[in-house]
Amino acid sequence: MIRIEQYNSGEKLPTLLPGIFFHSEQFFHILESSPGIKPMMLVAYEGNEEKGHLLVMFKHDFRIIPPGIYHWCNIYSEGVYAEGNNDRNEIFSKFIDHLLKTLDIKNLFIEVRYIADTRRTYRTFSKYNFVPRHDIRIYNSLHSRKPEERLSRAYHAHIRRAKARGVTFRQINDSKEIEKGIKMLKKYYASKIERYFAPTELLTKMLTQSKEESPNTRMFAVYNKDGRMIGCSICLYSEGRAYLLYNCGLRKSYPLLYPGIISVWAAIKDAHNRGCDHFEFAVSGTPLKKRIGFKNFLLNFGGKQTSTLRWYRFRWNWINKILRKIYV
Repeated sequence: MIRIEQYNSGEKLPTLLPGIFFHSEQFFHILESSPGIKPMMLVAYEGNEEKGHLLVMFKHDFRIIPPGIYHWCNIYSEGVYAEGNNDRNEIFSKFIDHLLKTLDIKNLFIEVRYIADTRRTYRTFSKYNFVPRHDIRIYNSLHSRKPEERLSRAYHAHIRRAKARGVTFRQINDSKEIEKGIKMLKKYYASKIERYFAPTELLTKMLTQSKEESPNTRMFAVYNKDGRMIGCSICLYSEGRAYLLYNCGLRKSYPLLYPGIISVWAAIKDAHNRGCDHFEFAVSGTPLKKRIGFKNFLLNFGGKQTSTLRWYRFRWNWINKILRKIYV
């Protein structure tokens, strides 16, 4: 008999099965100390044996259009499960059922993304009236060919010209440089109404912890020949995969130095050097399918695109039923 236990405090959190960083104890503790985010860990037990766990993030943020403080819930992937577990579909369904029973009424919606195999979870999402939205995932394979071999001809030329004009990039560990990079990213994403930017405190903690405590997150900065930071990116590593979380470049001020392209290229090169198998563009925001220009920008790095689904469930069930008639 499977039972679900809920943990809202890191002090009471048990030792969990190893797996993807987005569902780890370490990530829970980082989120717990970050403003604007409350984590909740759901753990499935059979007797005293753990069968799986799922990390849920409750977020709130102020939005200008329309003005107000918005509350919502995020889940990244279907969670972590024990090896050889044949009941993962049943456990995932119990996780969702428990979440819906305990969900605060102020939460406007639940968003679930990065589901590896939607065939496994489709029945659960349909049962609880989740609404699917078609999207695409873009990723680079790093194990069979060098990143340079996958670049478009135009981006090859842009990177070569930028280096000839004195542009350099490197991983940064200095707290002052990290603070400068986060400020640049925050300013860039402030103008992107549809994209969510994580709290400064959360990113700072992920980037400034020692390598022993947090080997998962790195920031890369782009500099011009005078040593001024003109671009940066943040990359997360988990289970042999690299995820580009954020990137920006001062392309209007330095159009001939291509800082936006170099900021992404720095992260790809590092992921390849670390031996990652794949590099995924996990940029926050609205589905990439609607951002054609940005999608083409990412594809120029030699990535592949695959169809995927994001799942949403709104607070009002009548809205979910109407939307399912439209989108299903």
